[in-house]
Amino acid sequence: MENNRSKLLWISFLTLVAAGIGFATRGAAGGAWADEYNISAGQFGGIMGAGFLGFGFVIFFGGIVVEALGYKKVLILAIVLHLISAAMLLITPSLYSGWVESSPDTATESTVNFLTYSVFLFSICAGLYEAVINPLVGQIYPEDQTHYLNVLHAGWPGGLIVGGIFAYLFQNSTAVISEVPWHIALASFSLVLIYLLMLTLKEEFPATVSEGSDEGMGAAFVCFASAPFLLLIVLHGLIGYMELGVDSWQTRLMENLVENSVIVLIYTSFLMFGLRFFAGPIVHKINPIGLLLISSVLAVLGLLALGADTDSVMIIFAAATLYSLGKAFLWPTMLAVAGERYPRSGAVAMGALGASGMIVVGFIGGPAIGVKQAKSTSAHLENADTAVYERYLSEEDGDFYGL
Repeated sequence: MENNRSKLLWISFLTLVAAGIGFATRGAAGGAWADEYNISAGQFGGIMGAGFLGFGFVIFFGGIVVEALGYKKVLILAIVLHLISAAMLLITPSLYSGWVESSPDTATESTVNFLTYSVFLFSICAGLYEAVINPLVGQIYPEDQTHYLNVLHAGWPGGLIVGGIFAYLFQNSTAVISEVPWHIALASFSLVLIYLLMLTLKEEFPATVSEGSDEGMGAAFVCFASAPFLLLIVLHGLIGYMELGVDSWQTRLMENLVENSVIVLIYTSFLMFGLRFFAGPIVHKINPIGLLLISSVLAVLGLLALGADTDSVMIIFAAATLYSLGKAFLWPTMLAVAGERYPRSGAVAMGALGASGMIVVGFIGGPAIGVKQAKSTSAHLENADTAVYERYLSEEDGDFYGL
């Protein structure tokens, strides 16, 4: 297995590249969907939300499935399902034409549902990828898990860069070169998947921790009897809130400050890609716990700077840079800490941490930040123009789980 571990790392890296491309191009599809199918902003948000819906639960239960079936079988399953989600995107325009002819009143609703199913399937695949690649890379690089897990997770911003540049050049009316049909743009990640499937089929994968142990599947769950591991789960949930929760709002909040907000996505993704991919020298000088501490301080300072009352693009980009420096290492380094301290638990331990981060951002991070933003905007409008505020005041005050 020593001979092909670089190939296995490359395969794992490409799964995140494909996921990142799909995420970036999908985020730029709102305009095309509104024009062609009359999909509202609320419906678009629901479709995008489906991309997180099954992710957290699939990571955790996927870890159990990986320990039972092995890395290769689960990875092939994920790639095939991912290709099916791309095929669903490609046939959407044809289906919509048929729905318009047969039942025009429900054509938009049917299209929204179909796109939601496609994106939900995408989220399941992303969860299965994470369930496979994190323990796999930790297992084949036991001597330097922190560095190689950071290299692995550079694949996500790498995919965002590729997808973001593609969206900047070819998507919507603001396309720099020429606008291509939205379904072609969104299904472009399937090219990576075809190459990925060819590589996966011919490579040999190692046995999982439980497959290669005499202790059996039960040994993979011993981590849950450890109080420090339970603390890691809580902390990783906070990382998910901080990283993915904030990221989901960052681009939208800059739409009125930057002409094409995709530029912000490309910039921060480039920064994170470089930091993660070349994490080795940093990790070798600072142990994982020290790296987590320094990253946390930088992320807090960056978030405080982002929350400052300013309309200066330069200041906002400087704050985003500081925030990106802080968050870059948190997610993969936490996984490395779990892998190094709980080697018997393999995919289950890393899956539990990943599930914690995604579930928190889905059920707490996004909604909490959204309600906070809405209330802040309402307060600002009330202070600026009371008459306008009272005219548009909703009788139902939005809240976050009753708070």
